[in-house]
Amino acid sequence: MLLEARGLGQFDDASLIQALASPPLDAQTWCPMNSGLLDEYNQFYSLQFPGIDRDLALVESNGERITIQTFAPNDREIQAWAVVCHGYYDHVGLYGHLIKDLLLRDIAVVTFDQPGHGLSSGDRANIGDFQQYVNVIEIVHKFASKRALTKPLHWVGQSMGGALVMEYWQQQGDAKPTGEVVLLAPLVRPYAWPIMRWAFALAKRTVQARPRNMTSNMLNREFTNLLTVDPLQANVLPVAWVQAMIDWFTRFEKYPSCSLPVKIVQGYEDRTVSFRHNLAVLNKQYSNAGIYIIPSARHHLVNESAAIYDELWFWLDDVCDWHKVKSSSSS
Repeated sequence: MLLEARGLGQFDDASLIQALASPPLDAQTWCPMNSGLLDEYNQFYSLQFPGIDRDLALVESNGERITIQTFAPNDREIQAWAVVCHGYYDHVGLYGHLIKDLLLRDIAVVTFDQPGHGLSSGDRANIGDFQQYVNVIEIVHKFASKRALTKPLHWVGQSMGGALVMEYWQQQGDAKPTGEVVLLAPLVRPYAWPIMRWAFALAKRTVQARPRNMTSNMLNREFTNLLTVDPLQANVLPVAWVQAMIDWFTRFEKYPSCSLPVKIVQGYEDRTVSFRHNLAVLNKQYSNAGIYIIPSARHHLVNESAAIYDELWFWLDDVCDWHKVKSSSSS
């Protein structure tokens, strides 16, 4: 079920970010914030859902202020919770379709902006090591586990978010998620990497960042129009981030196979990740993976056309047990 048009009206992002920068934070200490600060934000990104309680909190990670948002039904019983992990250049505001459809399945949502993204602090779209992202996920997992208690806690990661979910659970040893793990066009290597790697090798010797290519092959015009007016979009591609990505996928591709039953959705019209290479890696990495291909789908699956988005959910509802606890977690 798609939302109304986004990107309309006024959103004073600077005032909101300034308000979020005011409270003092200590490491590992949660700071609840007034969710009314999000009124303009909710309207701009169409995140106003009836019958839903909204919470906003801040937490420190690696010296950065991380914003966490929750969406929970207040007019019916919550059957499960889900942690939603956004992709590179993304933020929570772009995930309204996914959040709404999880809520329709009585699944409450915990989601957050990674450092350098959305409402969180940090060098825009930049990181020195993907482990800093993973550290944030560890903190969010603790927060979400306290909310979920004995309910299933699902994981949904889009693109880079999928990569980080995979890395996080690789690091958890014998601990397993209590819910489903859904990876939407997960990042391993980027599109056309054999060619791009040579351009990167030259660029990192001469520049710190390159202008971001804002073109998109998405058919959802509403989404592409939103990106052009979204004040939380970064407009550069930092070289340090690319190096951090290379360091991560070089390590990830050497991991031994595991039995985590992930659910992977991928489109063949994706021009952001190298899906042929990535699917081969993921097939080897996850012996119990369920992989669903939507040939006409592009990269940003949570913002695809209505027909493709509906097909994605048709398959997920068929293969996912949204209301059943799978295993115990150590977090």
